[in-house]
Amino acid sequence: MRTKYDEMQEKARGKAYMYSFWTLAACETLVSLFADLEVNPFGNPFTANLTCVIIAALVHASYSIWNNAYMGLNNNYKRYTVCMILIGLVNLMCAIYGITSGYMIMDGVLQPSFTNLMCAVIFIAIAAELFIKNTRDAGREED
Repeated sequence: MRTKYDEMQEKARGKAYMYSFWTLAACETLVSLFADLEVNPFGNPFTANLTCVIIAALVHASYSIWNNAYMGLNNNYKRYTVCMILIGLVNLMCAIYGITSGYMIMDGVLQPSFTNLMCAVIFIAIAAELFIKNTRDAGREED
């Protein structure tokens, strides 16, 4: 089933895409600058680039959520939130395994398994934002 958005949501989603694009561009510029200066806090180009993508996705989701444009007109809020939490928890378990087994940081360099931690953060953050926004909106409707 294709998600349906109204006109206001489409406009807000367009702004969200714009903000996430510029966030990605700025983040990738910083990563490139650090690489040119041979100062790489991530140590691994894959980890640095995927972290930028995840940050941009979080900007998009956050803007969309707070401007009522994240959930479509025909989406099931509860099912979607549960899926976000489950995906976040699975990634968190993978990240914990990476930390405890020593695969997350090797020779002082973040490894690709760091992206599991980043994915856990974004999915749990989006679920939390959805919950807070929904609770806040429900409180306003009661008033």
